[in-house]
Parts: sequence; structure tokens; C-alpha cells
Amino acid sequence: MYKTILLDIDNTLFDYLKAENYAVRTTFEDFGFFSSVSESKFDKVKKEYRTINDLLWEKLEKGEITSTELKIERFRILFEKINLGYNVEEFSKQYLKRLGEGAFLFEGAEELCRYLHGKYKLGIVTNGMKEVQYSRVENSSIGKYIDKIIVSDDIGISKPNAGIFEYALKELGTEDKKESIMIGDSLSADIQGGINFGIDTCWVNLKNDSPDDKIKPKYVVTRLEEIYGIL
Repeated sequence: MYKTILLDIDNTLFDYLKAENYAVRTTFEDFGFFSSVSESKFDKVKKEYRTINDLLWEKLEKGEITSTELKIERFRILFEKINLGYNVEEFSKQYLKRLGEGAFLFEGAEELCRYLHGKYKLGIVTNGMKEVQYSRVENSSIGKYIDKIIVSDDIGISKPNAGIFEYALKELGTEDKKESIMIGDSLSADIQGGINFGIDTCWVNLKNDSPDDKIKPKYVVTRLEEIYGIL
């Protein structure tokens, strides 16, 4: 039935929380943070960062800020709150470098991409920073299976805007919506975005989150191996 598959990566194929934890810790280490601060203090800083970052990503999805603004604002706000004097631009640059190193795949992700490769046109559609997302995909074991990587930061359109899905299909050499499906973990970005564009959707609910009555995917899976059964 399907000939083109669009895949999200963060919290769908990659463990983003693990990558974020790695990037936050190593970047603060790079800046000498732990020479004078306890582990418990760092845990509070990490929690504060995640709250700020999540709020800014919500604004990005709504088109209220740009990815360029997000990169800087999350650390500017954080450093103001915890009274830290690091250079925001330098810290952000190092953080993105570290985040790009965090290609931690979920169990079954590589096998899924290997199976899909050659049978379908396979594209990644991700909201994220280009220097991070290209690095993570291309340096992971799934990079060789992906036909196209579409990053919102690179084209100036973010999910759930239908334009990023239209762009992805064109890049993959097709315009047939009936033979295309978007697979991802975010109801607000992946599923709503696919609905906005008029293609089928599959919600990858690995964390068993509560559904949203207003956003209805065609399929729901709680394990990656269940995806084989809907194709």
C-alpha cells in the first residue's frame, strides 16, 4: 500500500533524552562547571534547562520563534536564572556539537530501517538543528539506509506545517499522498503535521502517553516492531 515512508528520529528511532543528558553533562564539564558545583546542584540545573527547552520547542512548533533564536535563548534564560556567566553563544555551539555525538538508537531501530531500505522510499523528517541531526543520522548505523534527511532548520519550515512534508515528498521524487505515511512520536508535530498535509500517520507511543482526542492518528504502535504490521 505504501511506497514512501517519512520517519521522525527523536524519541522515535533515537533516544533523545539520553542524548540530551549526555550533551548537557559533557558541555558543562567542558566549561569546568563541576570544579565548583555539586552533583545535586547540577541535577537542578538540568531540570531547569529541560523545562526552558521544552517551552521554547513548543513555541517553535507554533511558529512563534525561529530555531536560531531557540539555540541561544534556552541558555540565555537558563544562565540568567542560575546566575552563570558563561558566554551563551560559545556554550550553545559546544552543546550542539555534543548533542550531535549522541546517536543512541532505540532497540529495533536499526533493524527497522534495514528492513525498510530498498522496499520503500525512506526519508527522515525532523524538527531540529541541522548541525545536530545530520551528524546523528549520518554517523549512526542507520545512515546508510536513509534516502533523504529533511531538517526543519535547514529549510525554514517546521512540523506540523504541511510545507515540510510537501518538501520531503518532492525530495524523494513523489507527490502521491495516498502512498505515503508519516511515522513519529509527537502528536502535535508528527501526527498533526501528517494530518495537515493529508497523509496517513502512525503514532509511535513508546512511553505509553495518554492519547489526545483532538489528534487522531490512523495507527498507534507501542513498540517499533509493530510498525512492520501496518505497512
